[in-house]
Amino acid sequence: MGVNAKAAAPRRPALTRLRVLLIGWVLVYHLELPLRALRGMGFLESVALKGYLGVDGFFLLSGFALVLGYAHRPPMGFAGWAGFMRGRIVRVMPLHLALLFALLALVLAASAAGLAVNAPERFGTREFVLQALLLHGWETTSLHAWNYPSWALSVILAGYIAFPLLLAGVIAAPSGVLWLLLAIGGIGLLALGAMDPVLQLNHTLHLGLPRFFLEFVAGMALARLVQGGAVPRWAATLGVALVPAGLWISVDAVVVAGLASLVARAALLEGQDEGGIVHKLGEASFGVYLSWVFVESALVLVLRLVQPGASGRLLLMVVALGATFVAGWIAWRVIEVPAARWLARRTSAAGA
Repeated sequence: MGVNAKAAAPRRPALTRLRVLLIGWVLVYHLELPLRALRGMGFLESVALKGYLGVDGFFLLSGFALVLGYAHRPPMGFAGWAGFMRGRIVRVMPLHLALLFALLALVLAASAAGLAVNAPERFGTREFVLQALLLHGWETTSLHAWNYPSWALSVILAGYIAFPLLLAGVIAAPSGVLWLLLAIGGIGLLALGAMDPVLQLNHTLHLGLPRFFLEFVAGMALARLVQGGAVPRWAATLGVALVPAGLWISVDAVVVAGLASLVARAALLEGQDEGGIVHKLGEASFGVYLSWVFVESALVLVLRLVQPGASGRLLLMVVALGATFVAGWIAWRVIEVPAARWLARRTSAAGA
């Protein structure tokens, strides 16, 4: 049976809206690093500096959402795997490549204008090729080069490649094994975080793959448990409290457990529609994430020209956050959606 033999499962809008919260947290983290707009604000500052954990939420959500979409129509055999991968690549590669080449044009223009480029070794040909192929998150480089947030897309690509095989195992597993997978994921994250008490789970180009797969598989197992009715709504609601608890005690793995509960709780919400700006921004979260580097470039230029005070830095954070969401929405609407539709038509026509 091919991957498209059955219709997709009903969408769960709350999960799409959750993406806005996660990507917003990631952006605040990236903004706080150069601006330090929240310096001295105690717990609020510590929450901002833990924003890299929003990526962990996306890793959990990726496995969770894929199981919801494909558990009742699993890709079977090589043809099923190829069809699944074609669908994933059609969705992610056009925008990734378009923004990467736009960044190349920006770097070339800056060089031609005589502007100094920070850490020029990050913009070499080898790094460009690795990133274009989405191989830079596979322990192939140590440089955060070009559109560096795309390291997360690179490890997610590895998850896509393995997904049909992982899905077969998760579908066949009894609930006891699924709970065991969640426990293994939690223990693995605790161990990964203990390797460097300062870095904790903020691993990217190095150890980003184990960080991803522990959470991706945990998200898959959690989705099957939710589908089977094994996760009560009250338990998921209580589990969300692990997010502030983990932030308070500064243990990343505990925060991730809370994020897993948040994903489950969002999936259990009923009566949600797909309208509204928040839902649209959730759909555009991929574009928002990849567009950050352009806003960062403008922010770096501003900080070279002026040294704002505390209120100015807060204003810059708000403006840059809004600009990133706007740029991401435009990238989603103008590039991602049209390109995915065009390529889907092309591949369908070729397979007809």
